[in-house]
Amino acid sequence: MVVSSLLTSLAAVLGVLVAIIVSRKFLGILAKAIEGEVAAETLFVLLGLKTLSVAILLLPPALFLAALMVFGRMHRDHEMAVLAAVGVGPARLYRAGSYFVVPLTLLALMLALKTMPWAEAKAQALLKKDEQTSDLRGIKPGKFNEFSRGDLVLYADALSEKDNLLNQVFVQSRNGREVAVVVSDRGYLKQAENGENFVVLEHGKRYQGVPGRSDFIVMEFDEYGVRIEDTASENGRIKRESLPTEALWSSEQPREKAELMRRLAIPLGVLVLGILSLPLARVTPRSGVYGNVITAFLLFVIYENLQKLSQAMVISERIPNWLGYAGSYLLMLLLATVLLALSNGGTQLLRWFRRGSRP
Repeated sequence: MVVSSLLTSLAAVLGVLVAIIVSRKFLGILAKAIEGEVAAETLFVLLGLKTLSVAILLLPPALFLAALMVFGRMHRDHEMAVLAAVGVGPARLYRAGSYFVVPLTLLALMLALKTMPWAEAKAQALLKKDEQTSDLRGIKPGKFNEFSRGDLVLYADALSEKDNLLNQVFVQSRNGREVAVVVSDRGYLKQAENGENFVVLEHGKRYQGVPGRSDFIVMEFDEYGVRIEDTASENGRIKRESLPTEALWSSEQPREKAELMRRLAIPLGVLVLGILSLPLARVTPRSGVYGNVITAFLLFVIYENLQKLSQAMVISERIPNWLGYAGSYLLMLLLATVLLALSNGGTQLLRWFRRGSRP
């Protein structure tokens, strides 16, 4: 009964949390699609990959809340009192919950170490592919279009999407203090075999020099190509999220060690928060199912902040790696032991465990 209740509650809680978080991420992806940075055909693929990653990340808090709901209802409905009266102590309850929590921990371990980096790598590949062609898709006629982080400005009076032809084209490029301006009656968009994007202008003029000085160079041309540089993000954190776990294990870089900590925090969080949920769920009959939710929420916030603090201190090499990996979990286990002792009494706790271990 406990396993089925935990499974049902986990599915409901996880569904709600994923829907809330993914809806916000979807708005960001949708905005990129509107701006032309993401192709429409990859929009829902990215959404599916992000949903998978978010669901894996939310497994620990979802299980924590689901366990609080299940065990809190059992306290409210006096089921815990009946179980205690017939000799079922915390050990038996943990044993029953372990049939669900332990397999979920192993599943979370596989998802965190294998599936999540795969999904991130797949999303990164799709985004990079789209960003390489986003400059071509993002040109809007009648507007000044900025590319290459503002170093290139392109204006076209009209754009034919069928054959990528541009009319009345103005291009300004900046290299340090030097500014080059190219004007042409017509041009077209072209992507080279190596993936680089070009605006090829025909029969125009090019002006080059430093603003404020009169020694500008003026050139006429029959054909002139302007390269639109790839603006794909090279953010190191995003790269680390998509690295295989094997590469993180063998790395000595502090930031990659912290990324490994972030992944291991998912299965370890499922296990530790599952243990902590039983003593926290103890409520009086009149307090309802959500009697200790506020306390549990505050403890979860402390736990999450400890995780982030440990990762930051591992990155800065202020603490040894073993303490960063294990410190917060040992603290949560100690807290669970103290809460069990307070809720059952010091000597009573030992008696409950002995009674619960009997067949």
